[in-house]
Parts: sequence; C-alpha cells; structure tokens
Amino acid sequence: MKRAIIFWDFSNFNLSMKGRLGRQADGGINQFNYRKFAERITEGMDLIRVYFACSSAPSEEGMRRVFEYIDHIPHFYLKHFERAQQQSEKQVDVYLAAQMVAQAYENSYDVAVLVSGDEDYAPAVEVAQQKGKVVVAASLSNALSGMLKRKADRVIKLTLDGGSVPNDIHTTIDLSEFIEQKVVCPS
Repeated sequence: MKRAIIFWDFSNFNLSMKGRLGRQADGGINQFNYRKFAERITEGMDLIRVYFACSSAPSEEGMRRVFEYIDHIPHFYLKHFERAQQQSEKQVDVYLAAQMVAQAYENSYDVAVLVSGDEDYAPAVEVAQQKGKVVVAASLSNALSGMLKRKADRVIKLTLDGGSVPNDIHTTIDLSEFIEQKVVCPS
C-alpha cells in the first residue's frame, strides 16, 4: 500500500470555503469534516500524516478555536504562524514546501497530496518528483495555477456544487460532502 502525506495550506483552502462554514443565516453552524476529507483524498493509501499549516492575526479568535480542534484530529500535525493583520502568508508556503522536500529525502511517503493551488509550491513539487515521489494537487479549479496543474502527477479538482467523478488523470470531489450542519438551539 502506498504511503501518503498531506501538505495542507489552510489559508489557501479557507479562502475557497468563505461563506460556507461558520454561523449561517438559519442559526445553524456549518463545520468542515477535515478528517473525513483527508481520508477521502488518500483513499486506498496509508495516511501517514497531515501537515496542516495556517496563520492568523491576533484578532482572529474564532480561527484559533478551529485550529485547536484540528490539532486533536489523529494524524494531523498543526503548524500555526502568528501574523500581523494584513501580512502575507509566505511562512505557510515555505514551511509546507520545506516539509514536502524534507520528507521526500527521508523517504517518509510515496505520494504527496498538496491541498493548495498556489504556484509557489511548484519547485517543491519538482524536487519531490526527482526523489521518485508522486505529487497530487487538490484545489478548486479557479484557485489552481496553470503551472501547478502541469507539474502535478495528478489533480483532484475540488468543487462546491458538483458530484464526485473520477477519471485517469483528474478526480472531482464535491466539498459539500464534508460540510456538516450543527443545529444550534436558541437559548
């Protein structure tokens, strides 16, 4: 069985999910099932670890609760970076790229699943491939850079409105499968 490690850029992913998670107009709270999604994108593989990298400003207290929850999911390793309010998130990209390369050199995985569409990862993808690793990019189509799409061995196209359809090179997964609504009773 192939060994897989997920390299998850939460900031990139979260931008795609804006408005779908958290408190909704009907009073319910939508939560994403991170564990179930990780299991789905590594189906048929042995999930070794999920490097889950994120950043937040001190004013984003709600995000800190999400990160605390994620930190307790089996196989997940959370790396959180503090940033100033409008600061860019390069630490997340650099950290995940470094982990992808380091773990390739350590032979810790056979398949790297990158949950991001950011072209900044292309050099790390190339190095991992030079070490004989298969790299899968998972991203919403509108967030997937052309360069990363060309470099990745496989692409998982994430949608928020369609079904899940596999083919030889691409798989499409509907993220709404992993959104769970919690009903909040009025007090």
